[in-house]
Amino acid sequence: MNCNYHPNQEALALCVKCKNPICPECTIKVDDKTICRPCLERSLSFVSAPSFSTEISPKKTLIEKFLFLCYSLIPGAAHMHLGLFRRGIQLMIITFGGIAVINFIGLDFIMPFIVIPAWFFSFFESHHLRRRVEKGQAIVDQDLFDRQLFDYTPLLKNHRLIGTTIIILGLLSLIHQLDRYSFIGNLIGNWNLYNLLRGSIVPLMLILGGIYLILRTSRPQMLELTPEIPKVLDKE
Repeated sequence: MNCNYHPNQEALALCVKCKNPICPECTIKVDDKTICRPCLERSLSFVSAPSFSTEISPKKTLIEKFLFLCYSLIPGAAHMHLGLFRRGIQLMIITFGGIAVINFIGLDFIMPFIVIPAWFFSFFESHHLRRRVEKGQAIVDQDLFDRQLFDYTPLLKNHRLIGTTIIILGLLSLIHQLDRYSFIGNLIGNWNLYNLLRGSIVPLMLILGGIYLILRTSRPQMLELTPEIPKVLDKE
């Protein structure tokens, strides 16, 4: 993003009054706020002039603040209002796309773990970014995950893990669809046994998955310790 007054120079801030990108040569700090030199010159030239519409400007700011508050209640909408379209669209896809996928699969208990963190993150970050814009700081429209948190390429290459995950999600979705029409309950006949089996599926899968991960991580350690045992016996 280049300076509005010097197209050959890169902009490092935004003017508080005109909202134009400005370079360091045009930047002037006034009470911890950034203003460009032309806006400062225009304001100084009209110092002696009477101020018009003194009652209208506060109403505009209150309306803008209220509208921004309404936008911030929708994940990603306030970011798009600030011009951060890439970040706002990604927040909307994560929130509403997650809700759609969870409803399709039928795992409603997972929804709070996705919707609540995404909503609070979008709400507080949008107000934080708005304060930065009011101070005249330049904001780059970066991706939501601009840095790779961990190397997930081994997970993508592990076809067995991907297949197991798809099968588990498919089974849970199938059980949810059968439960909607009470097919399993009518087949078993005993509703208490049916409710017990239905409520125990997910906890049992979590317990078995945890045991599998613990056994899988303990096997390499046992293999590393076994070659050292003959060496100790040889030394004796």
